[in-house]
Formats: sequence, C-alpha cells, structure tokens
Amino acid sequence: MKQTFLLMIASLLARFLGLIYQTLLSRTIGPQGLGLYQMTFTIYMAALTLASAGLSQSISKFTSEFLAKGDTKNARKKLNIALTLVLITSTTICIFIFLSAPKLAQYLYDDNRLILPFRLLIVAIMSVAISQVFQGYFQGQKNMLPTATSQILEQIIRILSIYIVVIPLLQKGVVAATSGAILGMGVAEFTGLVVLISFFILSKRKSRVHSSYTKTISSPMLLKSLLLIALPIGFGSLVSTVNYSLSTLIIPRAMMIAGFTKEFAVESLGYFSGMAMPLLFFPTVFTFPIALSLLPGVSEAMAVGNNALVKQRINLATKFTIVLGFYITLILKIYSDQLPFMIFGYKSAGYMVSVLAYSALFLYPQQIFTAILQGLGRPSLALRNLVIFTVANLVSLLILVSRFGIIGAAYTFIIVNILAFIIDLSTIRTIIHIKIDVVNWLIKPGIALLTAYKLATTFLNVYSFSVPTTIMNILLTSVFFILAILLSTTFSKSELSNTIKLIKK
Repeated sequence: MKQTFLLMIASLLARFLGLIYQTLLSRTIGPQGLGLYQMTFTIYMAALTLASAGLSQSISKFTSEFLAKGDTKNARKKLNIALTLVLITSTTICIFIFLSAPKLAQYLYDDNRLILPFRLLIVAIMSVAISQVFQGYFQGQKNMLPTATSQILEQIIRILSIYIVVIPLLQKGVVAATSGAILGMGVAEFTGLVVLISFFILSKRKSRVHSSYTKTISSPMLLKSLLLIALPIGFGSLVSTVNYSLSTLIIPRAMMIAGFTKEFAVESLGYFSGMAMPLLFFPTVFTFPIALSLLPGVSEAMAVGNNALVKQRINLATKFTIVLGFYITLILKIYSDQLPFMIFGYKSAGYMVSVLAYSALFLYPQQIFTAILQGLGRPSLALRNLVIFTVANLVSLLILVSRFGIIGAAYTFIIVNILAFIIDLSTIRTIIHIKIDVVNWLIKPGIALLTAYKLATTFLNVYSFSVPTTIMNILLTSVFFILAILLSTTFSKSELSNTIKLIKK
C-alpha cells in the first residue's frame, strides 16, 4: 500500500506537470495545432498497442506470482522473453510507419501536413514499448519508485521541449511547431526508458538471482503463458485504440457532413480532445495507481485462495473511485467555464466540460473494474465488454456528432461510460459475489455533492474568472465535500485507520 501511495503522489506530481505541459502546448500551438497533435497521437496509440499491448500487465501478474513463491529465476527469465518480443514488434512497426507515413497521412486524414509528425513518432514508440515491460516487472515486485521517477522526469523534459523546440519552430508555422512537440515527446520517453534501465541495472547489482525452485521453466512454456494473458489484454488495448482512432476520424468527418468546415472540425477536435478531456482525465492520477496495484494484488490474493481479501480490496477501491467521481463532477460542473480559461486560455471548451462532468461518476470506477477483471484472470471478459462499448461508442458518434456537432461527442462519452459501468460491474459479480453498497456508493456521496454544491453556490463567488479567486473557491468547495463525506461516514473508521496503517508500512 505504501508503494501504491508513493506512485499516487508521484503520479499526481507527474500529472500536474503534464497539465502544465498541456497548458503551455495549447497556448503555443492553439486549437488547430492541438487538432493535428491529436491526429498524430492516434497513430502513436495504434503503433504502441501493436508493439507491446498487454505485456506490461502480463509481466506484472506473473512477476508477482513467481515472487510470491520465491521463484526469482523464472521471473527474470520471463522479463527477458518479453523484452525480446517487444524489441522485434516495435522495430517492425517503426519501420512500417516511417516508410508508409505519406500514405497514412493521405488516406486516413487527407492531410499531408502529418507526414513529418508521423515519422517523428518512432523515437517515442520504441522507448515506450520497452519501458512498459520494465514498468510491469517493477510493478509485479510492488516497487513503484522506478515508474514514479521516470514519469516525473518525462514530464519535466516535455515542458522544457516547449521552450527549446516548439516555440522556436512556431515562426515556421503550426505544422513545424507540432512536429517539434512530437520530437520533444520522443526525447522525454527515451529519457524515461534510460531511468528504468538504470534502476534495473542497480537492482541486479544489489541482489543476485536466487530461487527456492530448482526447476527452470522452458522458454517456450514461459512465452506461451505470457501470451495467454498478454494477448486478451492486448486485444483489449487494440480495441481501445481502434475505438480512439476511429473516433478521431469520425468526429471531424461527421462535423463536415453536418456542414462545418474542415478547419473548424479540426479546431473543435482540439477543444474536445486537447482541452476538455485532459481536465476530465486528470483525476486518473488517483485511480491509475490503484488499478496498477489491484492487478497483482487481486492475483496474489486469488493465488492463495483468500476470497475475503479479494472482496475487501474490490469494495474499497470501488467506493474510493465512485466518491472521486462525485467530487470531480461537482468541481467540473461549478467551474466548467473558469477551468479551461484559467488553464488553456480558451473559454470555448467550457460548455463541453460542463456536459462531460457527468461522465466522471462512471469513468473512474470503470477503469478499476477493468483492472479487477484482469486480476481475477478473466481478461477475455474485459475484452468482450470492451468490444460492446466500442461498437456503442462509434455508432453513437456517427449519429450524435452529425446531429449536434462536437457536443455530440460529449453526449456519446457519457452514454458509453454508463453502459461500461453497468456491464463491467455485472460481469465482476458473476465471478465473485460482491455486495452493491447503494448507501455508501451512491446515496451518501450524492448527498455530499448536493451539500457542497449548495454551500459553494450560496457563499462563494463561483462566477468569478479571477485566478486567485477560482483557486480559493475550488479549495473551499473541496473542503465542503470532504467534510460532508466524513460526516456521512461513507468510509468507516476501520477503513480509514487501516488505510493509514497500510500507507505507513
């Protein structure tokens, strides 16, 4: 738990630095540049998924299981197999992207401005693909320090790249500046990889490989077991990437069908994906470490047959993320206009943020549910559910964006996350019976939200666009909500005390 808390703090710092980067980038290249950046990011996600999807989670799961039995030799051997595999796949994909960049830019987006950004992705793809394997290995050891350190350093390098690369290139046009941002991302990811490799080398020097097992599992058997877990998770990541990629393709095209210009469609995509969505996903700094820890944690508890511990971990993680969802809905709803203006310098994303705020109630728990299904050894069920969500998302986008414009994408996001919450929770309950605590999951947090909302809108000047006033208002609104949660005893005293004890360990 201490390692989870460490990663959460580090992730909070990294995400805060990431928000600074996103702020500087949006103010430097504007909505048009952000639109081009998001289009490039689509290829990046697809390539990364094909190169290494599922390997991080698979390595994490097997490392935790091997180490629980004292089998460090096979844990290290499995890592070497995963590294070899990812080197082959990532190299092949990078060569393909470099040679096919002109055709990809033309056929996917009908925009030759994307050729250079596509080619510059190669450094980031190679670095992240390898990094994910090392991260999975360290997470399986419950050692979050390497991942935390690399995350923070990556964000610092990204911020520096704005001043060193992006701003000087801006005088040559938005395409050159966007290309500079992609190059800066690659340098940052490579730096993160160097950090992880350094931690790995140091760990090898400090401890020799030993094992209480005399039998070494053959490489083909290790590869087979690795792929049995990695492939379903990888297919899930592939489906998510296809969903993201097609969404990025559908949104501007559907808007053009509705009569909007190409430039306005790209700009709207920049507002939606580059400004509104980062605000919504910023709180995953809290859910992501929990998800990472749940996978090996649930796997370990299942391996020793401790179902009570499995249920306890699932219940507490679910409750925490649901309460977080209520809190973020409260903040984004009240300060939907001020936040995008204060951070990105644009008011146009305000209404979009206000609509997307409702999805927070379902988004954060759903991320945890996926990790739970993987930890329970049922990644195929997570994949099945993901396919359902993807189909629902793409169909909804086609219908709603062509009818309502970019705000239709926000409506779609809410609908799909509600569907995902219901289906994933139902699936988990078919595997292990967990009680749906309506009072502590919904009623008490809901009352806390309404109480904090009433206090904030009554006693605070929530319509002010002054930065100091907005920051103070958000802090006070947060205090109102936290006090309401504590007074409502949403979390029992034993849950709070046990959590504090675990963090101190």
